[in-house]
Amino acid sequence: MATSKTLVDVGHLGLGEVLRTYRLSMPPQQREYSWTTKEVTTLLQDLAGAIRDNEEEYFLGTIVAVQKTENVREIVDGQQRMATTAILLSAIRDYLRANDPQIADNIDREFLSASSQSMRELEPKIKLSSADNQFFADMIGSKSPRSKPSKDSHLRLQSAQDECAKHVKNIVAAYDPKQHGDILVNWINFIQFKAQAVLLTISEDGNAYRMFETLNSRGLETTQADLVKAYLFGRAGPRLEEAQDKWSSIRGTLEGLDEDRVKTVTYLRHALMLRRGYFREAALHDNVQNEAKSPTQAIALLDYLETMSITYAALFNPEAEQWNGYPDSIREAIKVLSLLDIAGVRPVMLAVAVKFSKKEAVSAFRKFVSWKVRYLIAGSTLTGGYIEVPLSAVAKKVYDGDITDEKSLSKEMAGRLPTDEQFQRAFAEATVSKMALARYYLRSLERVVKETPEPGFIPNDDREVINLEHILPHKPMGNWPAFSDLEAAADVKRLGNMTLLQAKKNADLRSAGFEDKKQVFKDGPFELTLQLATLPEWNHQRVAERQQVLAGLALKAWPL
Repeated sequence: MATSKTLVDVGHLGLGEVLRTYRLSMPPQQREYSWTTKEVTTLLQDLAGAIRDNEEEYFLGTIVAVQKTENVREIVDGQQRMATTAILLSAIRDYLRANDPQIADNIDREFLSASSQSMRELEPKIKLSSADNQFFADMIGSKSPRSKPSKDSHLRLQSAQDECAKHVKNIVAAYDPKQHGDILVNWINFIQFKAQAVLLTISEDGNAYRMFETLNSRGLETTQADLVKAYLFGRAGPRLEEAQDKWSSIRGTLEGLDEDRVKTVTYLRHALMLRRGYFREAALHDNVQNEAKSPTQAIALLDYLETMSITYAALFNPEAEQWNGYPDSIREAIKVLSLLDIAGVRPVMLAVAVKFSKKEAVSAFRKFVSWKVRYLIAGSTLTGGYIEVPLSAVAKKVYDGDITDEKSLSKEMAGRLPTDEQFQRAFAEATVSKMALARYYLRSLERVVKETPEPGFIPNDDREVINLEHILPHKPMGNWPAFSDLEAAADVKRLGNMTLLQAKKNADLRSAGFEDKKQVFKDGPFELTLQLATLPEWNHQRVAERQQVLAGLALKAWPL
């Protein structure tokens, strides 16, 4: 067991034994309960399989904890597993309450409850973060009525309890009711002794968080963000409440963004790269440490991150207040740039939005549209497509004031963008899997043919009006004998095999042959589609030829 003089103590314990031996708490800044039904069900199914196969142990990874007192551990990593284990044990207790109350009471005393300091009542042996603790305590407690959920994390906790209760019923469903107690005791013993984890108990908080970071170096996005939050809260000292308010503001600003595209850790890294230059995600914590070593520095960094988060979120929202006072064209650019999202370009966009004048920012955002398309189409021609290192250097120069206008920015970007030759060659071979991108490319090329200003902008992108048609369809249905199976597979997603149609006409075509489609192609507003109606046939060679033509137009749609 770790003592105050021991840096790290390593124990190999069952999760139930951890609950039985220690009182567990979570740091105040710990994230809320995050397991969904999927993770809970996976754990339950894995336990069931291990018990069915009579396995000697089922390993559940590592738990990192800080020793607070002899029998109190603060969990730095492992909250989800420990909370879910407690929920499962409470579900077993609840099931046995009616027909085997002695076992139910033992579960409460051994794993779920302990005497309070006053010795007058019982309290949960595991405490979650402040946002979840009261709801969790009521949920796994033996008293009723219980709290109603008021947060998303509460709903996840409730869902976990529902899944565990359902699973317990399934465990005993095939047995005589007289055997249910014995069957569930077998589960309790497995959870206590054989569902094992390595418990790392660390005597100093800072080292615990460093261990946490090391163990999760491959890990989840949320892990790095939580680590940064924990460090900054720890450094805030007497200004902790102020730090918590600023972090909540940052999270609130980012919450409206698509979490699959914009995670908190991504934003933190991009914002810090403006000040520190490029660094890998694994080095985020180190860079935060270098920026904030005192309460004053921690608050200053949080203040910077809070301010920058507003502009960062505005990069995805053309209607954001950030753009009030700008020409309307910047909103059109942002709409397109959000569609063309490339994470590596965001630091440069952020720096420009913060540092450039309105006039210069509008000019730069117009350029970003061309740059992003070139990266999407031909980025692999540049150092294996890895653009983040050079672009982060440009972003820092903008933020430092070394680049102050679009002309200087474009000059700095020279050599960092695909050339006309590289872009045209890559465009002539491009396949596009995302239909929204294909529609955008063809809309822009159509505007080039019609000599419309700002061809890279798309004022009408309503799918109920304009739709995308694959000339050779995904399912040819025997109507396209000019294509071999290999050619069809290679050509169906090429941009040269796609065209624009009015939505209703597109729905009527389905897998029709080329002669039938030509009759529809000749009756519409799109010049590039009208051209198809003049062709005698559609085959592999025609796809390649048409895409060569589109590649030439692309140079005008997205110029350097």
